Amino acid sequence: MPPFSRLWLLPLLCVFLYGCSLMPNEIKTAERIMETNPDSALHILQHMHTEKLMLSSSDRALYGLLLFQALDKNNKPLKPDSVINFSVAYYQGVNDKPHLAKSYFYKGRLLKRAQRYDDATIYYLKALDLTQNDKDFSLLGKIYSDMGDICSFQMDYKESLKKYIKAKECFNKANDTVDACYKVIDIGRVYFFLKDYKKAQFYYIKALSQTSDSILKGSAYQGLGLNYYRAKENDSAQYFLRKSLLFPYKGTNYAIRCYSLAELFFDEQKYDSAFDYATKALKYTSTFYIQRDCYRIMANTEYKRGDLKQIANYMSKYQDCTDSVRKIETQTKSTVLEDIHLTNGAFSKSRHFLIILGCIIPLIIALSLFIVYRLRKRSKGKEKQLEETEDQLEVIEVQLSERKNLFIDSLIHQLQETRTSQANAYKKATIPQRELMDKELYNNCLHLNDWDAFKRLMNKTFNNIITVLESSYSDLTRKDLTWCCLFLLDISNKDMAIILDSQPGSLYKLKARLAQKMNLNSTKELDQLLKEKSHDK
Repeated sequence: MPPFSRLWLLPLLCVFLYGCSLMPNEIKTAERIMETNPDSALHILQHMHTEKLMLSSSDRALYGLLLFQALDKNNKPLKPDSVINFSVAYYQGVNDKPHLAKSYFYKGRLLKRAQRYDDATIYYLKALDLTQNDKDFSLLGKIYSDMGDICSFQMDYKESLKKYIKAKECFNKANDTVDACYKVIDIGRVYFFLKDYKKAQFYYIKALSQTSDSILKGSAYQGLGLNYYRAKENDSAQYFLRKSLLFPYKGTNYAIRCYSLAELFFDEQKYDSAFDYATKALKYTSTFYIQRDCYRIMANTEYKRGDLKQIANYMSKYQDCTDSVRKIETQTKSTVLEDIHLTNGAFSKSRHFLIILGCIIPLIIALSLFIVYRLRKRSKGKEKQLEETEDQLEVIEVQLSERKNLFIDSLIHQLQETRTSQANAYKKATIPQRELMDKELYNNCLHLNDWDAFKRLMNKTFNNIITVLESSYSDLTRKDLTWCCLFLLDISNKDMAIILDSQPGSLYKLKARLAQKMNLNSTKELDQLLKEKSHDK
């Protein structure tokens, strides 16, 4: 082909090369402005025609990571998950630790928003392993913050507090004052859950004094409102919760504000307002916990109005949310997964030690057998002494059992005496008032409102039963543990339902689920197990 006839190919070649370089340039632009203009970065990434352009695997992986980062910074839903999955797989293959750590983090955050807390924790731990040595304090702060959220959802408040404090320290090192201030609010929220309302209020006010960020202020006012509501100062609670509605929000915060106002108005018997705010809460992003309680308020409001059809409708939705909550509560706790992760890491680092140990095991076995032989030979002369000791132990066991039974009888006697002293008031009371009196009676006698005091009492009475169950079955909730103790105290189903805020008919379901959590085949096995563990060995 003559040289002049090939000249027409030059423009086409330029266009082709331009098309091949267009995508990386846009990706680089989005990456460069991500921190300063995340909304512009998201606009660039979302308007790229990725299906029409040829992308290398590295460009596609970076595109997915940046897209999720931009979506997160703009408080948008993280999707599609196939995009971040590709980024994770690619960076795993090329061993790019900095990008892989961020990919793990956004994959974890995607799962966290889907309320799959156990799966999210695994990805956060992987990201943590890759980030700690690189000193990426901003990413470390986000990881610890999300893990603190999960621990809080799972009611592991002490661990949640540790995570939030670490996150705050990391954000301060990264000079991220806004996110550090958010952690001040989160720390206050943990103290709120721990019922330390003075500390909670201190941290909320501290956050307000440190920032002018409108979203953060809304969160602080929300926290103050809930704090006053829990302290039964309804006027102040209503003031701050209404004020928080005027501010922008992140995630589920607006739904929480509306739901909290619905609870407050229902307590004040302002049922129309309660219904309106519960309905409003359901229109915003929320969790199954919030949705369940909103449907509960709506069903109770319709009960007051006498609309049986609507009651059935809302109770059905309430049950659906309850089933979803139950699935979340059966997930493995974050702290358990973290312990397993740390154990696996330690195992891999000490593999060479295990090989050496395997070589000396035969010697250890031989030495052990020799020691056993010598001890057995020596023990033959002491069989009579052992038999006498066993007889003494049996006597001691009988004495301890008698003391424990006396202690239980004392508790029951105390309940009966208190009930007798309130007999006149009890006869005049309505059925709801009687239930409240019964509940208060048990609260006073068994310290049900003070978990630590209740735990000490039950441990002392039933051979450390709560401590044993907590260590053996990590999935058990406080409600499950309380049922176990009430069963051992032989509390009637009627009173047990009042104490646990349940319907008598639902107690068997609770018992069946409890047996399932403890890997038992039947509720009879559960009865037997509790009785065995409650007796001194």
